Amino acid sequence: MQLNILMSYLFLSYFQIAEQKRWRSIRIMYLVLFLNSTGFSILLPSLWPYLQYLSSSVNYSFLGIAAAGYSVGQLLASPVLGKWSTLRGKVTLPLQLSLFVGILGNLIYATSGSMVTISPKAPLWGVVVGRVLSGAGAGCIAIARSYHGTVTTLDERTAVVSKGSMAQAIGFIVGPGLGFLTSFIHTGWKYKTFEISQYTMPAYLSVILIVVNMLIVAIWFSEDVAPTEFMANSLIQSSEVATLGVRWSGIVICNILFYIAMLSFTVMETLSTPLIQAELGLSQSAAVKYSSIFLTATSVFSFMTFAIATPLGKRFGERKMMGIAFALSAVAYVLYYPFGPGLIPTVEWTPLSNVTIDNTNATEITGCNWQNHWCYTQKRLSIYQIIASSGILLFSYPLAVVLLLSRTSKIIGPHPQGTIMGVLTAVGSLSRAVGPAIFSALFQAYGPPTCTYVLTPAIAIAPFLIYFGSDSLISYRTRHERYQRDLFT
Repeated sequence: MQLNILMSYLFLSYFQIAEQKRWRSIRIMYLVLFLNSTGFSILLPSLWPYLQYLSSSVNYSFLGIAAAGYSVGQLLASPVLGKWSTLRGKVTLPLQLSLFVGILGNLIYATSGSMVTISPKAPLWGVVVGRVLSGAGAGCIAIARSYHGTVTTLDERTAVVSKGSMAQAIGFIVGPGLGFLTSFIHTGWKYKTFEISQYTMPAYLSVILIVVNMLIVAIWFSEDVAPTEFMANSLIQSSEVATLGVRWSGIVICNILFYIAMLSFTVMETLSTPLIQAELGLSQSAAVKYSSIFLTATSVFSFMTFAIATPLGKRFGERKMMGIAFALSAVAYVLYYPFGPGLIPTVEWTPLSNVTIDNTNATEITGCNWQNHWCYTQKRLSIYQIIASSGILLFSYPLAVVLLLSRTSKIIGPHPQGTIMGVLTAVGSLSRAVGPAIFSALFQAYGPPTCTYVLTPAIAIAPFLIYFGSDSLISYRTRHERYQRDLFT
């Protein structure tokens, strides 16, 4: 009798320890997502001024290439890392490798100025290479999402996915705030062509964050854990997998929707600094500061949306709320049309606090880029429109993303999550690669109205896709319950 009691106690203790390790590892993955988004968003406000600092001849089109480089790297790495983690059944090695590649990318980005000895344009392409490698390092996002989908029960999954997205949202709040602080460094410290300045310090901070990330994973992360519910119901789950396959039509729809959602956000993300500089008549250095403040403030609002996404999905239904979120995103881009009053502020030149590396000028542009003809003829986009459209978008985007990630995981059900979630992340990366490249070129040629003309109808497709594809978006659990009910009636 006493032996049975002792064995029961040891058995319960084992599962309690396993559960503690499981939740600790889940929370460490939250930290991975947080630090990744923080490192990424630190660089955003200063990317365009950094390119201008490296070369006076750079234009918005090259900004699109530099911004897209990150997503190209993530696009290539995410499915590979997702598949690798699925085949190994372990995530630690792929995760650490992706983080190490991120360190290399940020170091190349920060030291791009020293490449001027190779050729005048080499620093610009150094930034692109650094962005590609940094994006490959961000493949850890696919690993984290796959891990969350693998070690959580179906009841836990929506909340865990939501909290993971909230961790990313907090990173998007902290990152621009840190970027704002680095904007006061100016030239800082310089040795020959190596320097720590307001443009390079964000990349060095990102390196520090990744190193911290790697240490935390190495010391505290434990992946040899499984949820108690899965262990107790392993036979049932195995029969479910054998009974029903993944509904691929639903996965395809989720990928299309995720592409549209990421496109709606990445365009605003890429063009925020040049748009603010042009429409408010700011200098390059002032644009970094104001863009950092703007992104931080709007990210706080976005974080609040992440917090309420799960309750809204439960109260009104995930598919219905996704449709509403995309409809609001379309409205947000209608507000990006410049109605005035007045024209864009006159282009001016002010003395540079930092002289560009190619040393071809001693002034910086204040306001709209003088190379674009629309800077002289187009009506102004008011600050109220910028705030309203960004506010709507930063409510609708996180709402759509949280519910999409949760819905995709529920459609997959008990099947392996790694490869499919890796492909979903890659699709988002494709959107973030194509969006900046295309819309930066369109922005350079035609200005802000292109966002309204192109993105509004593209995003408006999403609610109709959700409505007509509603049956394909049913969760695996619901499908299996229907199957069992039909089987015994």
